[in-house]
Amino acid sequence: MKSNISIFCLVLISVFLPATGMGKTIVVEGKLDGTVSVRKTVAFAVEKPLEWFSYQFSVPATYDAAGNVQRLDAFQVVFSPQPSENKETTDEFGNRYHKVVWRKLTSDIQMTISYTTGITANLSPRTSSTPFPLPPLPEREQVFLKKSKLVQSDAAQVVQLARELTAGAVMEHQAVNAILSHVADAIVYQYSPKQYDALYGLATGTGNCQNFAHLAVALLRASGIPARVAIGQTLKDNWKIPIDKQGSFLVQGIGEGLHAWVEVYYPDLGWLPCDPQQSRFFTSTRHIKFGHGLDAKDVSEFWQGSPDLPRMSESLSSNYEKDTVDLRLRETMPLPSRYLATGPVAASMPVPPPAIIPPPPPKPVTGYNKPPLPVEHPTEPKPKPKLKPEPKPGTELEIGNRDFPALVEVYQVEGNIGRRNFDSETAEYATSKYLFAQAFSLDRPLALKDVALAMRKFGGDGMIYLDLVRDNGGKPSLEGIRSLPVALEKITRRPGYYWVDFMLPEGTKLTSGKYWLVLRHSGEAIMNWFYTPGKRINGPDDTRSTARGWQWEDVLAGEFVYRVRGIVE
Repeated sequence: MKSNISIFCLVLISVFLPATGMGKTIVVEGKLDGTVSVRKTVAFAVEKPLEWFSYQFSVPATYDAAGNVQRLDAFQVVFSPQPSENKETTDEFGNRYHKVVWRKLTSDIQMTISYTTGITANLSPRTSSTPFPLPPLPEREQVFLKKSKLVQSDAAQVVQLARELTAGAVMEHQAVNAILSHVADAIVYQYSPKQYDALYGLATGTGNCQNFAHLAVALLRASGIPARVAIGQTLKDNWKIPIDKQGSFLVQGIGEGLHAWVEVYYPDLGWLPCDPQQSRFFTSTRHIKFGHGLDAKDVSEFWQGSPDLPRMSESLSSNYEKDTVDLRLRETMPLPSRYLATGPVAASMPVPPPAIIPPPPPKPVTGYNKPPLPVEHPTEPKPKPKLKPEPKPGTELEIGNRDFPALVEVYQVEGNIGRRNFDSETAEYATSKYLFAQAFSLDRPLALKDVALAMRKFGGDGMIYLDLVRDNGGKPSLEGIRSLPVALEKITRRPGYYWVDFMLPEGTKLTSGKYWLVLRHSGEAIMNWFYTPGKRINGPDDTRSTARGWQWEDVLAGEFVYRVRGIVE
């Protein structure tokens, strides 16, 4: 069957990234150096008089470890009204907190937390000669081999998987790489998972940043490698990592909110930060660390009140006074399947002692050697996956990355305790100087009905529309069709994200193959396009942006939320 896709431009792009064969671990060297001023306003709406109300929040950490440095200046908190008590405390892990208490409270609370932090990551080549299994460890580090409620490092399935992943490792660095690569591919990001522990992430293959961190730490501890969970604030500013010599970049972005990552202990290097969703052996200048612990609950922001718990809201602004991203591509490696950046850390094998060759075993005098019986490993048979029936011609088909929250909740309440959530809003300002594109594939012809994107209107005027184009070497081509425009005045402005529908010309039919959705606009439209961190259904190169015409030089680490509907041909 022939497609009715028409040509709307005859100029073709001739430079493309190779569709296959590119490594997914990007080894870079250089330096990240940022100084950012942060201002957060937290408010509690007191609707009824309170006997008392308390709020505990973290003070950003200071550290200098293995080339990763965080400094803190001008930390200040302004309250209205003034609290009855304001104490700073330090816990067993060295994390600093403010705990404030109000009594006989009848008015709303507002506080402004401001500070400046400097973050540096020196990505210079380093080597570790620590063998695996690890030698005896200092007592202060052994605490980070313990299990916890969210890090079930002694669970049978965790121990078994850790053994399988590290079976061929003779150096600690090999074991760490094997575990972190596995976790990066094992979990698909999910907003508001039912549980945040390691076993939930392992069993379901889904979770948010806490599940990524808790599973990574559980597997490391089960392997005898000290690991801890780091908690902090991430900022929404994107940053770029070179992925080839032709000017293409991986665009890293993680959204603004509370975030969890991990730190791994090397006896000869110290504690190295790793974000299982983004990077190994460093974290970006968009990660502001508050503290660390056995799991995410050891660094907690929460509030309590009696007899009621007031509603909480917050706003955050940040401004980079200095933002240096000076990275050079060193090499690429094939695992994991998704893109991760890593600092140039390598294992250095110690020179082994001269081998002692044992004498050959004596030959048997009589009889013969029977072949050994096979060793049985009884396991429960795994159920075969249920295959979805092939859609019949004439039936409706809906594909896409369709999972997104209408509203990203800032906090959750359990009883009379409120806690900050680890979910954060992830979206691109899609009507900026950049063009954004998301790929999808069809394995059968489709008579197209409509396409929808998860978006949010902030204001402006003009129109938005889609170009639906064929793939050309892993990038959008200029061969395709254009949707009918959607006027911004027809889109209701409301909180959160929702489907915006784009109608295609009547009779549009697509053959099987790969296509791209390219969002375009006119006028002064101000629209956000929601994305999920990581890749849910598409390949690692299938979300792109460009600031230079149609070169599509940037690969995005997330995956836009979209929906394609049609009738199977």
